[in-house]
Formats: sequence, C-alpha cells, structure tokens
Amino acid sequence: MDRLLLIKGGTLIDGTGRPPLKRATVLIERGRFKAIAGGNEVTVPDGADVIDVSGRTVLPGFIDGHGHLEDFQGELYLHLGITTCITIEIFQDGPWTLGQRQGTQLGRIRGPRVFTSGRAIGGARTATDAPSNRSSRGNIVVTTAEAARAAIRRKKELGYDVIKINEFLSFDLVAAAVDEAHKLGLPVTCHSWDAVRSSQAGVNAIEHIWSVGYSSIPDLKRRHELAEQRLAGNIEQEIAGSFYEPANYDDVIDAMVRRGVAWTPTIAKWLRPLSPSAQRFRARENEILSNPDADLPASVRAVTENSYDKLLRRYSPAQREQAKIGYEKANEFIRRFVEAGGTLKEGSDPPRGMAALLMHQALVMDVEAGVSPMQAIQAATLNVARTFKIDSDYGSIEPGKVADLFVVDGDPLQDIWATQKISTVIMDGAVLDTAFRRYKNPIPSFYSYQTLPMDLDLSPLMLTEGIGPTTLKVRGKGIWPFHRVYLNGRPVPTTYVSNTELQATIPPEAIASAGTYVVTVRAEGEPLPESHRAHLVVGFREP
Repeated sequence: MDRLLLIKGGTLIDGTGRPPLKRATVLIERGRFKAIAGGNEVTVPDGADVIDVSGRTVLPGFIDGHGHLEDFQGELYLHLGITTCITIEIFQDGPWTLGQRQGTQLGRIRGPRVFTSGRAIGGARTATDAPSNRSSRGNIVVTTAEAARAAIRRKKELGYDVIKINEFLSFDLVAAAVDEAHKLGLPVTCHSWDAVRSSQAGVNAIEHIWSVGYSSIPDLKRRHELAEQRLAGNIEQEIAGSFYEPANYDDVIDAMVRRGVAWTPTIAKWLRPLSPSAQRFRARENEILSNPDADLPASVRAVTENSYDKLLRRYSPAQREQAKIGYEKANEFIRRFVEAGGTLKEGSDPPRGMAALLMHQALVMDVEAGVSPMQAIQAATLNVARTFKIDSDYGSIEPGKVADLFVVDGDPLQDIWATQKISTVIMDGAVLDTAFRRYKNPIPSFYSYQTLPMDLDLSPLMLTEGIGPTTLKVRGKGIWPFHRVYLNGRPVPTTYVSNTELQATIPPEAIASAGTYVVTVRAEGEPLPESHRAHLVVGFREP
C-alpha cells in the first residue's frame, strides 16, 4: 500500500456527477488518491506500478447503503466492486458486527469495510405481533426521551457508526434520539410510517419504498392497518404497493427534499422479477450460485429463487397484476423524488436476494424508473457517503480520499448493468483478489440467515431401540427446504414437507440403544445456528 500506483487510460466517472474524464490518470500514494488528471497531464513517477485500463471505465468503490452483513458475504462484496458496507438493523447482533469491522480493518477478514448500527432503537410493537427481525432479533426499546438519549450515548460509547430507528417509536422520541445522535456526530436512518414527520424530526435517511408509500396514504387508520397487515404476513409486500396513493407523493417528497433526507428504495429484493432486465438478473445470479468456489449456504439460492417463484408461479394472475401496479407506483416515486432533487442512495437489503448483486440490480431498476445512469452511480457512491457522514474519505475519486475504486468493461452511462462487469478492484490503494476462494470467515454468524424453527414438536415422541427405519415428523415455524434434522448432533435424511414440517428418516442403527436423544434443526451450510432442543425417548426392545 506504500508503493505508488498509477491507473491510466480509462474513462473516469468520479462519483461527483461531473462529466466523465477521458484517458484519465489516477495516481495513488499511501492508500489515498494523490492526483487525478486527463490525457498525459500526470507524469508517471519513477518506480510506480502502472495498470493500463484503456477502453474500460473507472468508478469509485461502491458503498452498500443498506446492508445486512453475514459471514459468507465478504467475497461477494469484493467480487462485485463494493468496498464498503453500511450494515443497519442487522440480523446478527452488534458485537458480532463490531468483530467483522475490526477484522476487515486489520486485514484478518476478507470483505468490505464495515460501518454498523448494531440493533435498532425504537418502540414496542403496538398491534399484530408477527415474527420478524424487529422482534426475534430484538430492538432496543425506549419509552422516554432520556432513555432514547441514553441509548444513543451508549451506542457512541460502544463505537457504533450509525443509528437505526424503527417505525414504532413516537415522533417526540425520534426527535430526541436524532438530537442526541447529531450532537455526538452520528447519522440517523429509519423505518417510518410517516416520512413527513420523520423528516421534520431531523433524520438523515429513510429506508424502503414502503416507508414513503405508506406516508402517501392520508387516512391514518388505513395506513396503519396496511402496515401492520404487511408485517403480519397477511398482505404481501409486493401487493401492499398497489395501495400507495401517488396523488400525495409530492407532499412526502417535498418534506424530504427540503430537509435533505436521503432515501433507499430497496425494491430490487422484492420486485426484480418484474423488471425488464429480470432475465439478465437471473443469469448473473445463477452464474454466482453455480460457482462451487463461491461456496454459498443453501439458503442463498433458496431465497433468491423464491422471489421469482413467488411472483411468477405462486401468485395468481390477479395478485400478479396488483404487484405490477405496486411496481409502477414505486417507479413513479423514484422518478419524481430524483426529479425534485431528492438524494437517492442505494443498497442491497438482503435476504430475498443476493447481497452485493442486489445493489447492482437496484441501479438498473432505478434507471428503468427514469433515473439517469450518472445519478444511479452517485446513489451507490457519494450520496451514501454524504448521508452517513463519511464523504471526507469515501464516495468519490478525488485527491486526498481513500483509494477505493473498481474498473469495469463497458460504459455504465450507456448500459448501467456494466457496473458489475468488473476487471479490477482496488481498496485502500491495494489491488484485490476478487476471485471466489471458498473463503471461511473466522468469526462465523450465530443467528441463521433466514428463519430457523426454534421450538420443535416431534411425532412420535418415543421410538424403540433398533427398530426402523422410522419417519419422525418435526414441526416448527419458519421451515425452509434447506433445513436439516440432526439426531444427537448428526444429520439424518430429511424431507421438506411445508413451512411448518420436516420429516426425518431415523435408521435403526441411529437408535441402537435405549436412551434420551436430542433432536435439533440446522440450516445447510451454516455451522453455528441451531434450533432449541427437542427430546426423543428411545425405549427398550422387548426380548
């Protein structure tokens, strides 16, 4: 990293929105950009390493503005030119992600630079209690202004970078939390059921199409019913979008734009099967999923394919039409928000797709909605950096900033999909190996990537030693096809029946002796996450 590195000959899109610089030269020294010029304006210093990227395009390292980091995602991020991940309202807990942040800083973990929020701060659920990461993973629940301020101070003390607020916190407490966070230099992003009031409370960013979509419904009773029914799983996210009211979009947009509140649509995770580019997306997903060296958990393929199966196969024609209406309403908000001068930022927001790749897919969908390719690139670079107050170091290729960039084949201003046709990635001034190497994170995740049935019911509850094979029904909530039944820590043949049942085949040799046996469920390819124990009694065989 101490050596001089010269990138020359390519077209530079620097992330600021300025016109591309042809035949650009980018000089990197001690991990930072030292000089940028066009043509032959920069003299090649003696001893510099030179990388000729003629005919290619140079971009700032992308910043995932809405990540949910997992142990297996590091190589995905680097492979796809995303050098920084803002991980907010995470599936793992805060200390785990602090460990990931430290590991990447020290070069001990292969992955993107990490900025993290830890658990979200918010209020308790007020209506239906649907299981979700808001409840099963836990939020920091506060009920007074002083408690909100204390929670923010504790976040700062522990070293978190971002504050995330959920949609259940009253707006007086949102304002108190934001005030305390800003005093401490911490940016705040949020879920919201009222983007106007969230903006008035001073948040830096609002996440998801539904936050602004709900806010377009002036009837508060209808708005909250729709939001709660979606969280309860009674109305699907894709269909909920059909209830948004574009006639009221301007009120929401005006409140956000006047206060400089950034926004992340996160529609790719749900709606990419309806994109005109869906075939392109699917091919690239399959290319990565089928690469044995990527070594992704089975859950990644399952949730990626589920998005297509759900919309294109399981939905009825009427449901699909409603989803298409929601998709068009989302596109309309994106287009109008950017036309009004809104700050668009993008991010992956997995699961329901593939981390890192979802971000590239999101940029394509932004362009399809009417955003210019240059604006889409800024949504993945400088807009994210400014939102989270890290733009003094990241987000654009300018002298003095940290030298993160990647080089792509093609011109993303002509075809935004070219952003993932990557030939070279540089992070902290060093050229990275972006190939998949079956890398194993030394600090593995301990919560499952998807739902895992925690409490199990068995049928039958008792077997006889040495008898079988026997079918054991294992029931629980949130079962997926990649779940496997374990008997005393060893996998047994497992068949997926439904989202509430697995069937395990117990061979006679597995229960050769009478005793109490432990039954658990794990996700294939995830070494640590495991359900609670259920107990199977194996009785004596009569002579």
